[in-house]
Amino acid sequence: MQSSIKNLQRILGFVLILIIPFWVSRIVLFSMDNSLVIHSWLDYLLYATRFDLKTMAIWYSPLFVVSGINLFLKNKFVHWLSVFVFILLSLSALVFGLIVAFYFPTSKSILGTELFQLIQGQEPTILWGYAIAYWPGIILAIVFTFGLYKLYSLTRIEISGIKRIFFCLTSLLLLVFLARGGFKLKPLNSLDAYSNLSAEEATTAINPVYVLLESYGKNEIEYIAYFDEETLKEALASEVKIYKNTNTNKPNICLILLESFGKEYTGGNLENRLSYTPFLDSLANQSIYYSNAYANGLKSMDAVASVLAGMPALMKQPLIGSLYTQKDFESVPEALHNQGYYSSFFHGADEHSMGFRPFLYAQGLDAYYGRQQYADLKMFDGTWGIFDGPFLQFVNTKMGEQPSPWFSTVFTLSSHHPYTVPSEYSYLRDGTLPIHKAVGYTDEALRLFFESAKTQPWFQNTIFILTADHTSINETKTYKSYRGKYEVPLLIYAPEILSPDKVDRTVQHIDISTTIKALAGVPKQIAAGTSLLDSVSSHIIHYDGNLFVYTTDSFTLEWSGGNNLKLYNYIEDRKQIRNLASENMMKSKSMLDSLKLSLQKYNYRMVNNFFKP
Repeated sequence: MQSSIKNLQRILGFVLILIIPFWVSRIVLFSMDNSLVIHSWLDYLLYATRFDLKTMAIWYSPLFVVSGINLFLKNKFVHWLSVFVFILLSLSALVFGLIVAFYFPTSKSILGTELFQLIQGQEPTILWGYAIAYWPGIILAIVFTFGLYKLYSLTRIEISGIKRIFFCLTSLLLLVFLARGGFKLKPLNSLDAYSNLSAEEATTAINPVYVLLESYGKNEIEYIAYFDEETLKEALASEVKIYKNTNTNKPNICLILLESFGKEYTGGNLENRLSYTPFLDSLANQSIYYSNAYANGLKSMDAVASVLAGMPALMKQPLIGSLYTQKDFESVPEALHNQGYYSSFFHGADEHSMGFRPFLYAQGLDAYYGRQQYADLKMFDGTWGIFDGPFLQFVNTKMGEQPSPWFSTVFTLSSHHPYTVPSEYSYLRDGTLPIHKAVGYTDEALRLFFESAKTQPWFQNTIFILTADHTSINETKTYKSYRGKYEVPLLIYAPEILSPDKVDRTVQHIDISTTIKALAGVPKQIAAGTSLLDSVSSHIIHYDGNLFVYTTDSFTLEWSGGNNLKLYNYIEDRKQIRNLASENMMKSKSMLDSLKLSLQKYNYRMVNNFFKP
């Protein structure tokens, strides 16, 4: 009896040791964002435990196999093999969880396999740079792994005879039960957390390793018919856009994506904060400025897919690199090629960075310029690529060599972590976050770019569209909300072609691709977005970790499945404190129906490859 009690204690200790890495990353997540609050500890602990046990049963399955063998074959090789597998899996779980936790303030979501897509094509120096920046996490991982190993050595159970077979069979059945997450017909998944907890609670209740496991291999879109076929057909027909082009002198079009330029950093912020973008602010006064503009995703890959392919980020993984990368959507380079345009893409990072190059060449791009195409590597920032200042001057030169009409996308990078700024720009304001000085540097590089561009013969017949690829770390509640963290600056600058204006209606990144096609004379297109030059507001959908956010000109709806709705009037309630869902049920239902119909349209087109007008 006494030996059975000891074995039971060791088994419970063993399970506890295996889930400690999940709790370490969870605690770090709490420390990284004070908005991740818990409203009901009982419900939270229930779901956190369920997800931890499910993750444990799957993630540590190789360890369970080796440990089972070790019960029958008691030799040093099998024992040390089990120790090695334990350390490998525990350390991997801990390191991945810490990486996701430390990156959370920037990504604003728990990343799965897309984390590896973000570093695809990058040189080891980038990973080394992150290792230096986050050395406390490395020390923490090493110390914890050593401690776990010491505890692990105390959990070895002693079972002999027929009991070993019974123990293994019982353990197998229990692990299958845990891997399913319960007795229900449908296994436990992240939607269960979002349906029973608040979005803030669900974010941390689901540990990062589970998100990784769930995102691996699950690339297919699940089509749900919220509405009948006739309603769907009418909705699909409304996305066929026809634009009459009255401008026979086709303009050059330059799209500039500013790395991580959240609206909070600019003069357009609504919190009366200092601006780190004086030049962009001055340019906005001479442009058509959109004061209520949104990125469609939180990653650079999302932005490229949105602005150049018109595809919002409504899947668990980015479009680029997914099963749906080669669908028949008519991207901007392809559509403009048919109108006689030459297209190019400039990004000072490695040319293989994030899969942009193969994706864009497959879409009909004519030329791609990355770090490899820039001659002077003395301008390399030591981590990501060429500093924005010299690279934008390089862009200016190359644009002058392109045949007209042309369409060029310019993607800056210096305001990306680790936010390196050339020493000669040390005079720039530090701000309250490391990114602020880097944003100020890119803004100054942008000023010098336009100063040079204005002397070029192509300038007067060029339309510039400027926006951020996504936001980054935010400090105010307004820009930390599920809506606000997507707010970006957006403007169209073409003083010789378009008159300045200020537009307050909602617009989004996928509107940019529609606008560019319309400006280039594409007569007909299928587009979920609308032209920025139209007077029609966009209804914007964000997919944020199993939470859908639907935004109109004044209201935003948050839906995490079932009847879990939150409705805010974000014009009157910028910090989104007062939930109006229960007192304005008609509005909530109307917006939810519109959200569901938009999702059904998107999924139908993706599943059926239905993109040609």
